[in-house]
This record gives sequence, C-alpha cells and structure tokens, in this order.
Amino acid sequence: MVLLDRILFVLVIAGSQAAVNNGFKSYPTTVKTFESDTVLLPCYVEDLDNVQTRVRWWRDGILLADSGEPRHVPPDRVKMYSNRSLEVSQVKRNDTGEYVCQASRPAPWGHATQVHEIEVMYPPSVHPVPKSGKLEVNLGDEVKMACEAEGVPLPTISWRNKDGEIPFVYDRSQLRFHADNSSVAGRYTCVANNDVGDPATATIDLYVRYKPRIEKTKTWMNAPPGVRVQLHCGVSAWPEATVEWYFNNRSVKYSSRIVKHNSCGDHSLVIRNVRTTDYGFYMCRASNSLGITEAAIELSGIPNPAAFKKSHGLSKTSYNFVWEVYSYSPIIQCEFKFRKCKNGVGGQWHTLYIPNGNDDNSYVHTYSFTLTGLEEASHYEAVVSSKNRYGWSKPSEIMRFATEGASDEDNYVTNSIQEDKIVPEVQFASMSQHSTLSANGSGSNLNRREMMMMIPVLYILSVNF
Repeated sequence: MVLLDRILFVLVIAGSQAAVNNGFKSYPTTVKTFESDTVLLPCYVEDLDNVQTRVRWWRDGILLADSGEPRHVPPDRVKMYSNRSLEVSQVKRNDTGEYVCQASRPAPWGHATQVHEIEVMYPPSVHPVPKSGKLEVNLGDEVKMACEAEGVPLPTISWRNKDGEIPFVYDRSQLRFHADNSSVAGRYTCVANNDVGDPATATIDLYVRYKPRIEKTKTWMNAPPGVRVQLHCGVSAWPEATVEWYFNNRSVKYSSRIVKHNSCGDHSLVIRNVRTTDYGFYMCRASNSLGITEAAIELSGIPNPAAFKKSHGLSKTSYNFVWEVYSYSPIIQCEFKFRKCKNGVGGQWHTLYIPNGNDDNSYVHTYSFTLTGLEEASHYEAVVSSKNRYGWSKPSEIMRFATEGASDEDNYVTNSIQEDKIVPEVQFASMSQHSTLSANGSGSNLNRREMMMMIPVLYILSVNF
C-alpha cells in the first residue's frame, strides 16, 4: 500500500468473518472526510488459487476504473492501485456518494460486489425563504417564513428575534404563527449549525401592515393668548402614515406662525403666539393604504378641570376640601356642587359659588373650602368647576366622602386623597413666549346674578386662600 498524506479510513464492519462477506476480505466502508483530503477505498478479494479476478469500480452507473482494461482512463483525481483499492484525491463536495467495487470471476464463482461510501463534510450555508429576506403581511394574517440549509452533516436550524431565542421542541426550518399584534414585526434570524466550521445565519425582516393608530394624544389643552402651544399626535402605522391637521373641519393653513413637525412618528402642530381665533377643535388625521384614523384635540383658554388633593372631616357635620386648578388666566370663581347619596342613589345637587378673592399671578390655584351643615353618618358626592375670562372648565372627577359614623356601603371614600393619585388630565402650553395678561376686563368681581345664585342659608361656607 502506498502511504499518502491525510488518508482517512473509517471502516464499518458488516460481518466478523470473510466467509460471510461475499468473498471479500475487506468490509463495506463509510469514509467521513473534509474537502481537499485524500480517500482510499479498499476492495480485497479472496485468493482463488490464482483464478483471474477482474475488478471494476463504479459510481452512479459510471465506470471509474477497470483492472481488465489497461487502456481505460479514469476520471481526474481517481486512481486504482494494484491491490484494487481506489484512491480519490483532493475530494470535493460532489464526490459524496456510493462507490461500488465489482469483482468478476469465472464460473462457478461469478460476480461479487461491495459498496463503499464517501461523505465529504463541509460547513453549513443557509438562505431565507422568501429569498429577498423581506416579508409583509396584514395584521391578523398567518406568517410563514423558512430557511433552507445545506451542509454535511445536515445542519440543524434554530431561530431568534428581538426577544431572544425562539424555543421549539424540535429543530424546525419553518416558522408559522399569526400576526395578531404589530409588535411581532421585526428581524428574524435563522441559524444553521452542523458542528463543521462556523454556523451560518440568514435574516428575514417581517413587516406587519395595519391602519394607523393614534396614541398618547391629549384631548384638551389650555393656552392663553400670546403663548406657544404644541399639539401632539403620536402615530404608528405600516405602511407609514400621512398625517394632516384640520381646524374646525377645515385644513390648517400652515404659515411661519403655524407649523407642523414630525419626528419618529410623533406628529405635532406648533402654534406660535396663540390668538383667541385659534381656539377650537383640531383634528389629527392619519391615513395609509389600509385606512384612516382621526383624533380630536381641543385648544382652549378655559381652566383645567380641578383636582381634589386632600379631604377630611372636621366634625360630625363638616368636611374640609383642598383642590387645585391649573389656569394661565386668573380664576374668577369656582362652582362647588354636592349632593347626598343613599344606597348608591344620588339626591338633588346643591350649588355654591366661591369667588376668587386673591390673584397672585400663579398658574396653579389652590383652594381650601369647608362645607358645614351636613347630616351625620351620611354619604355625599362633590364636584368642582372653575371659571376664568374664557369660560367654565369641565367638572372635576367626582369626589365621594362621608361624615363621621357612616357605614362602608357603596365603598365611598372616607379617608384623605393621596396627592400623587390625581394628575391633571390636560397639557399646558409652553410659556417660552408668554406675555403678561392684564387683569382688566377679566370679570373678577361677581355680578348681581351670580351673587344671588349663592346659597348661604342652609350651609355655612368658609373659603381660605
């Protein structure tokens, strides 16, 4: 036998005795090797007292070598030795396959064959399906993506996305799931590995088509004349949405004073030096090929709805309330409404008007108000509205309270309200361009009609500023 560099033999023994090996001294062989190696396949036939034996090597029906035909020229890189072994040098991937050694002997022995195999191992390669590496589906559709891998041994495939490894009970070449949420969009990576060389990867970018969504939009904004205000409209969509602004059902006329901006899906309308004619309803309209979504924002000079900050009973028939009102313009008066509730049913509302006796030019107006003359062991509800020169605010959230001795029926709140649980529900304009407003003409003094509407007879009112 001729010794060659990097000759690799891996013998798979098919029997323990030559007698049961169909006349061969060698045994079927599977050689696992790498590219550029040299492989030697044995074909040792038993001696038959000098009986002439002719050996041929075949692969896929093609004759590679023939000991009985000296003029036969074997393919490149293939050589048969005198001992009938077959050498394949500088092996390539396409050399993988079965090699058949056929021994021909005269009667009565006849023909005998032995099959060997070469398996050329090489690192994995992989490509995505679709080949473009880009997949678009509609929201709710089934997603089908796959990766096709090659390599010897056959690679196993795993997947990962922005959330990390995608667990499977078995290795899978295909991913199937429903796009029930737009959050499933993103990059999916398949990894092919066969422990030969480095793993191979391919990526598929998944896009989920859906009509625009408008998020994080304030429905109401307070802004006095002279300030700069920015209306926000957070939009998400695929394909990307086109956003336009409307004012009182008409397209906004953009100018150096009224400008629209867009930054990473955050669309905004900037109004510099607000005028009273700017007050009204603004519509943010987002559209793409799948539909249109709208959201309204009211710009107004009226106060922010009041927010109760604290409340506690002072006696069996009195209760103290503290609330805050955000308003750029001075508060003229507050309207305090309350009613008694029994078995979850509210009675008639009673209204008290509380004048603002002090204007400290603050934008946060704090009120402390004591309501007396209440019934003992009773449940009540209260709401507050505020008025400035531009009109009345929307009512505050309902404040439920009870006087001493009341039962816990209806789950009414009887303890103090924590300040961090009440947050103003609107956004205020920037004061970067604020101009001081004159209090003249603000109507800070109560007129006769408003004074007559106050009810001081049955309830004793105390207001502290």
